Amino acid sequence: MAWPFVYPADFVRNALQAHFLPAAEAFAASSAALSDQLAPGCAPLPAARERWRAALLAWERLAAVAVGPLIERRSARTVDFWPTRAAMVDAAVAAAPADLTALERIGAPAKGLPAIEYLLWQTQPDAAQCSYAALLAQECAAEAKAILAAFHDMARREWTTDTALPVLQDWIGQAVGGLEQLRWKRIGKPARGGRKTDWPRFASGTTRASWQATWNGLEDFVRGPENNEAFTGVTGLLRGRGDIDIGDELEASAERTHASVFAADPAKPASISSAQKAVAQTKSVLEDKAAAAMQIMVGFSDADGD
Repeated sequence: MAWPFVYPADFVRNALQAHFLPAAEAFAASSAALSDQLAPGCAPLPAARERWRAALLAWERLAAVAVGPLIERRSARTVDFWPTRAAMVDAAVAAAPADLTALERIGAPAKGLPAIEYLLWQTQPDAAQCSYAALLAQECAAEAKAILAAFHDMARREWTTDTALPVLQDWIGQAVGGLEQLRWKRIGKPARGGRKTDWPRFASGTTRASWQATWNGLEDFVRGPENNEAFTGVTGLLRGRGDIDIGDELEASAERTHASVFAADPAKPASISSAQKAVAQTKSVLEDKAAAAMQIMVGFSDADGD
């Protein structure tokens, strides 16, 4: 099969249109829905929790490869400082900030979607907790709107090889960092700690869905979204360059990772180990073979595990 050559400008343009913009739109819509739901209070609580889950999973998918405005705006500090600090959230509730301006004086560990999770999964959140959760949701929705606007600005640029190449190189590095963060910070480190409460999104029971959403975001970047011929991901980029064996190896590794991540269960240690190994293998192929073939030097990223 002959694979079309993909120029860096085409890759960046198509990745924005096929993945980053749709993911940013989904996060903007779901976070706005969460804010609307919480504006009058937490009741009915099941509906509020479901809106939170939708916003959280949309965020996970968007932030899996943290690029562009996600880095420039340091959006993770606003939306997803994790693990949250319960004592700081309780203090913030007691301080009762009245609006987003007052919320600026609250530290990141007491804000974002993890803090809202802590509040909504109280047995019965009180009025002060619900009021603070509503303000946090309003801030997340504002951040999501700004992220979406910035991605639209990126998509409207006239990309050339000179402008797209450094962006492509940065994105590959961020994808490697995202894989490492999933492997270690989200799966490996909590498993080693051995405490159920260390699992991401434990309070809401969303741990597995969180892993899957993060992997979906990474997979879209590596393989291209399903049934989208315009953007075939890093695998298509490699094949078009003639690095067909590496593209095939990355594709096969991503397929195995998909199966392992979707089978991973915090209650089944063997499945956790399998998922970690699969994610590590895909990271290795992307970093050691794909990036090397494209002469991309993958540098340190703050998304790397510790």
